[in-house]
Amino acid sequence: MQSKFSTDIGIFFLKLVAHLPFAFIYLLSDIFYYVVFYLIRYRKDVVLHNLTNAFPEKTTQEILRIQKKYYRHFCDLTLESIKMIRMKNADYEKRMEIKNAALVNRFFDSGKSVVVLTMHYNNWEWSNCFPREIKHRILGVYKPLHNKKFDRLMNHSREKQGAEMVANANILRRILQAEKNNEMVFTWLAGDQTPPVFHSRWFTFLNQEAMFYPGPAFISKRFNQPLFFQKIEKKSRGKYITHLEMLIENPQDFSENEILTTYIQKMEEVIRKNPEFYLWSHKRWKHKRPENVPLHG
Repeated sequence: MQSKFSTDIGIFFLKLVAHLPFAFIYLLSDIFYYVVFYLIRYRKDVVLHNLTNAFPEKTTQEILRIQKKYYRHFCDLTLESIKMIRMKNADYEKRMEIKNAALVNRFFDSGKSVVVLTMHYNNWEWSNCFPREIKHRILGVYKPLHNKKFDRLMNHSREKQGAEMVANANILRRILQAEKNNEMVFTWLAGDQTPPVFHSRWFTFLNQEAMFYPGPAFISKRFNQPLFFQKIEKKSRGKYITHLEMLIENPQDFSENEILTTYIQKMEEVIRKNPEFYLWSHKRWKHKRPENVPLHG
């Protein structure tokens, strides 16, 4: 009963914050930064550990500068994700520019579905605006939250622009359904999350051994769907450009490990350029590779 009440109160305050104009959202973010960084010290040890391991060539001062920039961005991202609850088409048109949509749409015109790999970098949540310019049916793959009320709230805000959210456990079934119905889909997913420990695909990612979901490579190869990479660039506070780049046009010509390695190399290229925009507070490297499992890439 108490948990349900807490959830309802939490949702009430999130909706209240979402009504604030953007100017107030960023003022709140500035205050939030000092609370999170200096008072709560939210996962500062995790962020510092991840940054130090990812960039062994950087000095302590450089790492600390990146850490501070990261927390400022993290607070913006958190408030922007809440603001998304009340955002309209006009907000997305002003704040998320989509580049190279025509590269994807030409596959729709030729009757082909595509897979789009992104990562937890800059504001990936605002990618729900893709239906504005992409002809395919957008399938946003997500990991359900344990709290079902919060999960419904977030998915409602993600689907308002026309995307369809699909739980990661159901995506293969949904793609098979699309194939059967001759429906062209744009399967969007962030493949940089930590998978469950039973997965055994290990690669080197930012100088550290890390597991990766085999799903993106399996899907693109199984259905021979062109594979795109989404890079999100931060133009200024609250304004982004999303670039769609061809990663692999004919996945059947590559092994699953080669596909994942190509994806990992592209992520590293983007992260190294502006590391403060990656999700460093996530415990990405918490598992250790068993001795009998090979390291790829």
